[in-house]
Amino acid sequence: FQKRGVAEHVLVDAGLAVRRERGDGIYDRFRGRVIIPIADERGRIVGFGGRALGDAQPKYLNTAETPVFNKRKLLFGMDRAHSAIARAGYTIVVEGYMDAIAAWEAGVDNVVATLGTSFTSDHAALLLRRAPRIVFCYDSDRAGQEATLRALAAVHGRAAELRVLLLPDGKDPDEYVRTHGADAFRALVETAVPAPAFH
Repeated sequence: FQKRGVAEHVLVDAGLAVRRERGDGIYDRFRGRVIIPIADERGRIVGFGGRALGDAQPKYLNTAETPVFNKRKLLFGMDRAHSAIARAGYTIVVEGYMDAIAAWEAGVDNVVATLGTSFTSDHAALLLRRAPRIVFCYDSDRAGQEATLRALAAVHGRAAELRVLLLPDGKDPDEYVRTHGADAFRALVETAVPAPAFH
């Protein structure tokens, strides 16, 4: 970018680069990662997610908060899922980008993912404008179950039908689709339980 005349402050302000703590200059925020573009619901790229190629931590890294990239108000995949959500009458919410991508590959298009943050009331409002039902399909580990309870609380008091899709064998949606296939995942979606049964 710098060779093309893009000023350092522009790259930093856009969340693509970070200033060095020691010395001058900047470095690529997403080095050593697969870059996943994040769009707003109208399809405009507003940030990026980077998944580590190896064992680097954090596993996922998002663009830093900017005036156009606010994780509390964005859902990964909303730009491609909004029509499918309206047709299906519900949204499936998963934790990560790879979970959403695996679901799309399985032919389940009404799926969005939170961006490494808790599900918020802003997310609920965004989804409930399109369909009255939300199905949470978070990882089946303890952290995923706790995230599910927080997500249900974020929607509490709204006119919504809430369901929880429990994945067997401690898997996340991405692992489940890779292990059992698209047909099994689509069939499992139909088994989502009403929120009170999850508590």
